[in-house]
Amino acid sequence: MKRIFAVILLFILIFSLIATVYVAIFTSNTKLLFVFLFIDIVMPVTVYAYIIITKQIKKLEKKDDE
Repeated sequence: MKRIFAVILLFILIFSLIATVYVAIFTSNTKLLFVFLFIDIVMPVTVYAYIIITKQIKKLEKKDDE
């Protein structure tokens, strides 16, 4: 399940980066560019925070088992 989620997320990030470059070069729509830039910054930060939180929860569960 984790690998499927990771592959899907990787494709979303790659598509988002390609779309950001496309919008920056070929269009003059600044709102759309800022949306893609926001997604490019927020999505990896959110995933990283999710990973850190789940690691901390697992550590707490191991301490409770001992």
